[in-house]
Amino acid sequence: MKPFTAVVRVGLCSVVLLPFGGTALADGLPAASSPSAGGERVLGRATFRCQGGIRVQVTLLPNRARVQFAGQTRVLNQADGAGGVLYQGGGFAWVSNGEVASMKETRSGRFALRGCVQVN
Repeated sequence: MKPFTAVVRVGLCSVVLLPFGGTALADGLPAASSPSAGGERVLGRATFRCQGGIRVQVTLLPNRARVQFAGQTRVLNQADGAGGVLYQGGGFAWVSNGEVASMKETRSGRFALRGCVQVN
């Protein structure tokens, strides 16, 4: 288990009562008191590589995740996920089951990103 994974698992379990597999965030050990844009605390970061070689940076904020890829930034709210961690908003959902993550367009059901695995 990566160092960040353990911290996020403990932090998120108390918020959403779901196990967190760790694929949604980490750039090494998180700096729990580091500010992000807008002054919010950054709980952790992760870089993913998805199908097609697309790199995704995910930043965990309190009750939200900022997902950046291909020049786009999506800020998604934490939601209940069946068997994983789910962030959604603005017609998109970032889902992690502990092994693989994906970004799905909620209206069409089309995957914007799939097969995303943590690279650090």
